[in-house]
Amino acid sequence: MARKEDRGTKDDNVVRFDFRDKLNKQRDKRRRKEWMLGLGAFSIVFAGGMLALNWPMTGLTPIVSSELEPKLSLMAGSTSPRFELCGVTRRTCVVDGDTFWLEGEKIRIADIDTPEISEPKCDSEYQLGMQATYRLRDLLNEGAFEVRPIGNRDEDRFGRKLRVIVRQGRSLGDQLVNEGLARTWSGRREPWC
Repeated sequence: MARKEDRGTKDDNVVRFDFRDKLNKQRDKRRRKEWMLGLGAFSIVFAGGMLALNWPMTGLTPIVSSELEPKLSLMAGSTSPRFELCGVTRRTCVVDGDTFWLEGEKIRIADIDTPEISEPKCDSEYQLGMQATYRLRDLLNEGAFEVRPIGNRDEDRFGRKLRVIVRQGRSLGDQLVNEGLARTWSGRREPWC
């Protein structure tokens, strides 16, 4: 407590104490402590995120960099990833009949179009879209395949890699078309209802 003398009072026998200095110091100390705790928590979260991003992943198939080679080749005898339907985590899973995630990369099968399941225009579109989704999952899980670039466009407007999926020289997209679950991509979406 700071003693304040000569505050302009007429009573010389009264000593006044100003508690504001002590309260301000306590408040400043508390703010510094809260700021340091927040900075420490942020540092821990940031370090954990960086560690997770750089954590070594074993068993992943390396991506071939040459444009003449397939972008990703899962050759026979190698361990193929297991595909499920996508949920919250999207690393290797199927989104719908023409879109899937492969080891963290979102891929749009460029040679086909399948019915929508996220915003279908009618119930029959949704039903056919779900059949195409399950069938794509099953086809991808049947074994090794190649992911090949198509044309001169690498990505679509949503940031998905445009690729053709090939197994033993045959497009999996063509197989979905032959089974009536997709149509050959014409350059624009066609209605399913």
